[in-house]
Amino acid sequence: MEIQEKEEIYRYVYFNTTLGWMGIASSDQGIRAIVLPQKERKMVTRELRKQLPPNANMLFDFYYFSEISEAFKHYFRKRSVIFDFPLDINRGNVFERKVWDATCSVPHGEIRTYKWVAQEIGYPEAARPVASALRYNPLPIIIPCHRVVTSEYSREGYSRGFEWKRKLLEIERRGRVLSDFCTIKET
Repeated sequence: MEIQEKEEIYRYVYFNTTLGWMGIASSDQGIRAIVLPQKERKMVTRELRKQLPPNANMLFDFYYFSEISEAFKHYFRKRSVIFDFPLDINRGNVFERKVWDATCSVPHGEIRTYKWVAQEIGYPEAARPVASALRYNPLPIIIPCHRVVTSEYSREGYSRGFEWKRKLLEIERRGRVLSDFCTIKET
């Protein structure tokens, strides 16, 4: 007799913020993907699909995400927010997880360089691979990759462009974001 693997259902939601349509997807373990605000709602669903396994079963579930969607709406309105939700980081290699974990230690309202992150994880010459790992951060804002910049503090190094990084840093300067729960655990 063949044992069949249970097909996982990924819940997702899209919602409008002051900066556009945003999306979140979750597995049974926790939040798995976040799509930063986009101009069109359909772009959000397309981006969420890219971050889930091929042929993933997706179920729209507004109520499941009501608390976190409200937290993000408050975040973009520059209000105090606590992001304290379970996370599913069951992807990425050991190096990427170390990078994401070190990035979570960057204090609210402060910035660090890719080189600093590389040194924190024990690879002092790996600034470029650190930047690459952060480019594929599946949980932007929660894993605050916008707080990490090039050593020259240039306008480079954010997957959505420097203007997004600048916007997110400005939002944090005016609001208060608490995300100290963000710890990436080895599996």
